Amino acid sequence: MKRAILVMVVGIMMLGMGATSAGAETRSKSDSSGDAVRQIDITRLTVTNGDHRVVMRIKVRDLRKRGVFNIHYWGGTTGTPPARSAIVSTRLVDGERTVEYLTCDREECEEVRCRGMRLDWRPGADVIVISTRQKCYPRPRRNPDAPAPGVGRFFASAEFSEDIDSTNGLLTVQRG
Repeated sequence: MKRAILVMVVGIMMLGMGATSAGAETRSKSDSSGDAVRQIDITRLTVTNGDHRVVMRIKVRDLRKRGVFNIHYWGGTTGTPPARSAIVSTRLVDGERTVEYLTCDREECEEVRCRGMRLDWRPGADVIVISTRQKCYPRPRRNPDAPAPGVGRFFASAEFSEDIDSTNGLLTVQRG
């Protein structure tokens, strides 16, 4: 009997933990296949904009072991570009993976340290997954403890040699 109650309690706790992560909004945006060289041809951008983390997934037509992929994160619904934004950039060159986090104003960007970033580059599945903490998103100078933006606008771009590709338009995702 005690074991059955313990199993029920653990099950309820797991359901509660799942509900927390399920509260984050996930949206996707498709992009035309065949509009760039295959190793950087972005076909889908999917973003889960959670309270604590942003998970960004780029689907590529034929992901290889080379190329540069950037995901732009614009906070709010106005400003093109907004006063504050971020770019997460990843590259894989000869098996060496890197990921950088840049914070930007309207004129320039600078690389900053963003602890807890995760990168999963899967050529076999033609997908790149990058996860960053919301705390890394730049805050107003007058209010450095402000929460992350309630709405994020995202788009992706890719480069390989002289070729480029990008998603067509912005993907708007509520945080939560």
